[in-house]
Amino acid sequence: MKSYSWMISAILAAMVVAGCGKEEKAQTEDKPEVKEEQKQKEKQSEPVEAEDEETTSDESATAEQEEKSEEEEATSDGVEEATLDISGSWVAKGKDDGVKSKWFFNNGELAVNEKYDYVYKVEKYKDRHGYTVVKIIRDDNNMTALLLKGEGDSLEALTLEDDSFDQYFTDGTVPDGQVIEFQRDGAAWDSMDEAVDLWELVHKNKANEVSKNIFWENYERDLWEVVEEGTSGDTMLLHFSNISGAGGSFTKFVSHGDRVEITEYNGNASYPQNPSVRYTVERADGKVVEMENLTQ
Repeated sequence: MKSYSWMISAILAAMVVAGCGKEEKAQTEDKPEVKEEQKQKEKQSEPVEAEDEETTSDESATAEQEEKSEEEEATSDGVEEATLDISGSWVAKGKDDGVKSKWFFNNGELAVNEKYDYVYKVEKYKDRHGYTVVKIIRDDNNMTALLLKGEGDSLEALTLEDDSFDQYFTDGTVPDGQVIEFQRDGAAWDSMDEAVDLWELVHKNKANEVSKNIFWENYERDLWEVVEEGTSGDTMLLHFSNISGAGGSFTKFVSHGDRVEITEYNGNASYPQNPSVRYTVERADGKVVEMENLTQ
C-alpha cells in the first residue's frame, strides 16, 4: 500500500484543481458583469479580416485622390477661371498722370505704341483677389505683368515690374501704384479678316473705279498676311503675295470710325515711300467717297 501512496496523492490533487475550476466557472456564470467583460476581451482578441482592411485603405486612397484633384483644379492662384477677352486694340491711360499709349494684343504677341517686341500669356485662373493675370515678356527678356479687372470694353490694370513682380509671384502681394485705365479702341481692327472683307467689298462694287483693276482669277484670299511692324490699333498693314509666288504688294488700312483710308503700294519695293493710290471708303458698304492717284 505504501508504494501506491504517491498515486493517491496525485489523484487527490487533480480532483482539487478540477473542483477549483468548476467553482471559478460557476462564480463567472453567477456574475453577468464578469461574463460580459470576458466576452469583450475575447472579441478584442479576434483578428480583423483582411477584406475590411483593404476596403478601409481603398476608401482612404480615394478620398486623398479627390482632395488632391480639387487642389490641383483650384491652383495656388485662385479658383475662378479667367474668361476675360483682351484680344484686339486698347487705349491705355494713367489715371493719375493721364499718359496714353496704344496696346494691341494679337494671339500671344503684343504691340505697344506700334512696337511689336512683346509676347504675352493670360493665366488660366484669376488670382485670389479676382484679378486676371497677364504675363508679358519684354524686349529685354525681363518679365512684367498686368493685373486686370473689369469686363467688356473697359478695364483697370495694375502693373508688376521688377521687385513688385517678384513679390507678387512669391506671396501674392498686390502693389500700390497708379491704376491704368484700358478702353477698347473703337476705331481699331479686330482682325486681318475684317480688313480683307472690306477690301473685297470695295473691289467687287462695280460703282467703284478701283474695281476695274482687279483680275479675280489671280486672286486667292489666303495670300494675305499681316505685317506686324506697322499694324496696331487703327492701322492694319497687309501684304499680298502674287499667286506665282514672286513679288507682291502692300495695302495699309487706317480706320477713322465709319470711314477707312486705304493706301495701296504696287510692288514690294514701293513700300513705304512710294504709294500708288489712296482712297477713302464707307466702312458699311465699301463705297469709295474720295480717291487720289499718287503716282502722278
